[in-house]
Order: sequence, then C-alpha cells, then structure tokens
Amino acid sequence: MKIVINGISGKMGAFLFNYLKDKNEYEVIGGISRNELALGIPIYHDLKTCLENETFDTLIDFSIYPYCLEVLKQAIINKINIVSGTTGYKKYDAEQLTYLAKKNQVGIIISPNFSLINKEIKEVIIQIKNNLPNVEIIEEHNTHKKDKPSGTAKYFAKILNVDKEKVHSLRIPGIIANHHLIFSDINQTIIFSHKINNRQAFINGIEHSIIEVTNYKTIDILV
Repeated sequence: MKIVINGISGKMGAFLFNYLKDKNEYEVIGGISRNELALGIPIYHDLKTCLENETFDTLIDFSIYPYCLEVLKQAIINKINIVSGTTGYKKYDAEQLTYLAKKNQVGIIISPNFSLINKEIKEVIIQIKNNLPNVEIIEEHNTHKKDKPSGTAKYFAKILNVDKEKVHSLRIPGIIANHHLIFSDINQTIIFSHKINNRQAFINGIEHSIIEVTNYKTIDILV
C-alpha cells in the first residue's frame, strides 16, 4: 500500500512517517511540505508535482485548513483515497468532498480525533446528557494549535447540541490534546475526561482508516 503524507514536516505528519516507514504493509513513497527535508524519500512542495512523479493509493493529510481543501479535491479527482486529521472543515466542505469521493469512487475519512471519535463514545456521552442536561466543554492543546475550539470539541458540541459559548479553549505549552466534558444538574456532576499522553494514541485509528478507505472505499467525514 503506497502512501504520501501531506504535512509531513508537522508534528503529527513527522510522527506518522517515523511509524509507518517501519511497517511492512505500508510504503511511504513521498511527502508534501513547504520545508526542505532530508527523510530519504522525495519531498514535494505541492500535490500536482507529486502526482506527476509518483503513483500511490492513499494521501494522509495532517496540514492546515483551508490550504488542505484544494489538495484533497485534487487528490480525489486523481482517484487517490484520503485520510485527513486536519481540523477546521465546514459543513459545506464535507458535502462537496463527499460528492467528489462518490463521483470518483474513492474512500475518504476525515476525523478531528482518531483516538476518540467512535460510536461507543458517542452513545455514552449522549446517554449522560439525557440524564444531566447541563454541559460545558473544555479543550486543552499546545500553544501551536491555531484553531479554537478544536475540531474534537466542535464535534462534541454538535452531537450534544451545546451552544458555542459553552465551549472553552486553553492553549498550554507541553499539552498534546485533552478534552473534558462536564455534565451536571442541580444535584450532581460527572466529568468525562480524555487526555492524550503520546501521539501513539492516534495510530490505531489512523491505520484502521487507511485500510477502510483503500480497501473498502469508505466515506466518513466528521466535521
């Protein structure tokens, strides 16, 4: 399975490359970055040049919104599957990308958090809110994260029907990603906390997504 990483010079992109390069089932044949890198694979400044020189199955994207949008669209039109962990996508982006993916018969998975967003977690927190209707969301990320609130926090707010003023963002040096959901009524409080201690926490979800889009053409966009 041949892979190109868009945003390979970023923290998550670099971490993912170092992990995948030692896995026999994957072959990272190139990266896309505006930086000059010496990684032992070709590094391209844009997807167009990459497509002219490489043949691959799946593009993994950990870059910056909205720059990533045109990259993803160009990849889909060229029959490349997509796994994206970039945050900031809007509802109309999801609609357009879904349309293009179906038209070109490719898979695409976009998730704000590959370690946490799943059916089981969704069901649990919805059930808690049914019993404790007052909800506040706190998200903590490192100082380099540009978007506020995080994509995961916005996703939680959406499925829990929480107003944006109930979502709070903190930017703290040394933090990777922490999310706290505080449910309460007049008598009690439940705090649901999820803390990322190491980026390895994202790997299983990313690997599962690579298989889903490449082998089964799965389309699943969470924004």
